[in-house]
Amino acid sequence: MKAVRVVRHGDPAVALDIQDVPIPEPGLGELRIRVSAASVNFGDIARCRGTVASVMGQIPFTLGMDVCGVVDAAGEDAAEWVGRRVVAMTNQSLGGMAEFALAPVTGTFAAPADLDDASAAAFTLPFHVGYLALHRRAKLAAGETLLVVGGASAVGTAVIQLGVAAGANVIAVAGGAEKGRLCEQLGAYFIDRTSADLFDEVNARTNQRGADVAVDLVGGDQTETVWTCMAREGRYLPVGFNDDPQSGLTGRPLRKVSMGNFSILGVILGYGELPVDFRRFGLNMFGAEVGREVHAALLDLVSAQSVRPVIGRTITMDQVAAALDDHEQRRTMGRTVVTVAGD
Repeated sequence: MKAVRVVRHGDPAVALDIQDVPIPEPGLGELRIRVSAASVNFGDIARCRGTVASVMGQIPFTLGMDVCGVVDAAGEDAAEWVGRRVVAMTNQSLGGMAEFALAPVTGTFAAPADLDDASAAAFTLPFHVGYLALHRRAKLAAGETLLVVGGASAVGTAVIQLGVAAGANVIAVAGGAEKGRLCEQLGAYFIDRTSADLFDEVNARTNQRGADVAVDLVGGDQTETVWTCMAREGRYLPVGFNDDPQSGLTGRPLRKVSMGNFSILGVILGYGELPVDFRRFGLNMFGAEVGREVHAALLDLVSAQSVRPVIGRTITMDQVAAALDDHEQRRTMGRTVVTVAGD
């Protein structure tokens, strides 16, 4: 089968190659999916370079965290999945940009019937992350103000829609007029980070109260500015670290959190029970039942046409390197989806 492989560390243009590799075999609790579409993630840039990302691979490895396709084989304990059209988060968040990919049953869900394969591939990670952040962790209430930093990204556009659907007043931050138009079309008030003062704008929009909930998809040096925009007893969620070369692992001064009287709520996407020793490394995921609850709620929202993935572009497997460069240079909006052409 063909796969988009990281064969050496470096910029995506030199790190990636399309190679023929063996078709994987599923084990217990695993499904093999014949992939029709997969999504590009910002973290793929760090995986190419061998720098810090949430999940790294050992060279050579195949990129691809989330996919849509049809289950064509399964471990002996999951045979009932064979033949189903699904969306899935792949094993160890790798292997999806290939004609076949393995995924755990706990990270696999029925594909939304109302979405085509490209839209379904763009749906799972952004909307599951967004729902966990807003509803499971922040418990966003109707009438509250939601600040979305990185609003034109795939997860940002999902969070905006989920916030609007929940009855929140949504403020989105992004760079440039084109991204601003997208955020406004989705129902958010737009702040252009390239020309506006974030503190002044958020306070003017909220009658000096600040944001009740902030979902930050960017991180980096602007983090503490976002903190100054929080309402007393607000909830800040560090969801992404695209502007931080250390992927958020350098830390921030917690005294400033105390000074602002707001809370920081962590959230990570991943479902399944892990051995307790994983908690020594800080990993404590939600159980599989939470994933099923979240997906059911999201399917209802899709059916009601309250939310829909935003696809910025669709590409072929040989265009992944150029697409990752566009992501790094902030030339993208919404999700970039890779169409996978099998035999």
